[in-house]
Amino acid sequence: MKNIGNIIAQNIVKLRKKNNLTQNDFAKKLDYSDNTVSRWERAEIIPSVETLQKISELFQVPLESLFKEDITESIEKEEKIQKLNKIYSILLSVSVIWFIATVIFIYGNLFFNTNLYMVFVWSVPISCLILLPFNDIWGKYVYKFIILSVFVWTTLLSFFFQFYQYKLWLIFIVGIPIQLAFCIWAFIKPKKREK
Repeated sequence: MKNIGNIIAQNIVKLRKKNNLTQNDFAKKLDYSDNTVSRWERAEIIPSVETLQKISELFQVPLESLFKEDITESIEKEEKIQKLNKIYSILLSVSVIWFIATVIFIYGNLFFNTNLYMVFVWSVPISCLILLPFNDIWGKYVYKFIILSVFVWTTLLSFFFQFYQYKLWLIFIVGIPIQLAFCIWAFIKPKKREK
């Protein structure tokens, strides 16, 4: 088994590099000198428990993980679990919309002998509206562009099908300037959020 000082030193290096920090940047965040950080990373000295706590908070890892040899594996495993939980939350939220649409469809067929297939058509843009807040929290910028584009075109398509008897095919022309605006907007870089 490796010396605990060497394990801590290697973990500090891995976490610092994983977060794209120089020794100087890392030292400033902790109010230490870059020389002290360098000595930590060479295992010449071990940071105090209070400093290790600050490091764990800075990198958002459990304190005990700084003492484990496989810190990157445990972090990657934790990130994978968090990512799966996010996906499950999104899928569960969207499935509620489709469940409601299915209940309305069945109810219409059973009690009113009416084919309410339009609830499924309208479920697509409503699902996009559900996805937007999740994407703002966890998603990527490009996904927002895709979700908004799908929302616009499926909303127009839903109106077209809903009022088919009025032959509203010109409604799709409304989507062109909106889509162009989204394309221009996509090239505007968002501000990076601080962790």
